Amino acid sequence: MNKQQRRLKNQKNSQPLIDFFMIVKYFGLWILFALICYGIKAIVMAAFQASPTNQVGNGILTLYEVHNTGAAFNLFAGHQEMIITASLFAVAILTFIVLIASSKLSQTSVSAMASLSAGITMNMIERIHLGYVIDYIHCEFLPAFPVFNFPDIMIVVGAVCLILSLFTKR
Repeated sequence: MNKQQRRLKNQKNSQPLIDFFMIVKYFGLWILFALICYGIKAIVMAAFQASPTNQVGNGILTLYEVHNTGAAFNLFAGHQEMIITASLFAVAILTFIVLIASSKLSQTSVSAMASLSAGITMNMIERIHLGYVIDYIHCEFLPAFPVFNFPDIMIVVGAVCLILSLFTKR
């Protein structure tokens, strides 16, 4: 290997870990996804003012207002402090990863982390403000499946996309 090839190799290896664009993208998407969650929640809560139970799509989905004091599938019900602490920790870890290694992350993984952060944050804010999370979507075609909310969808989509991006390097 000659000097020029070594220098090019060292330049590639010395690529900075911080990519300002990816950091801005992460925070921008986090805010956008959180606002979408908030907007959907506002629309659903306004619909509950008119009727406590609303069917959507000829019975495919039903909107119910359910107060969830636990985490996923009502796990750890009544342990709000622990759930809030875990939520803060998860969002801090995701943000830390983006801040220290943004140039090594793919566009998909940054978007997935923003989706995760938004969903976790919106549920955490509601948990702090109300002492519970309002779940409202029920799939009628899966009658045993629990009621969930839009931030839960953001969390699941973000987690699946993040896992897929790790396997596909995208």
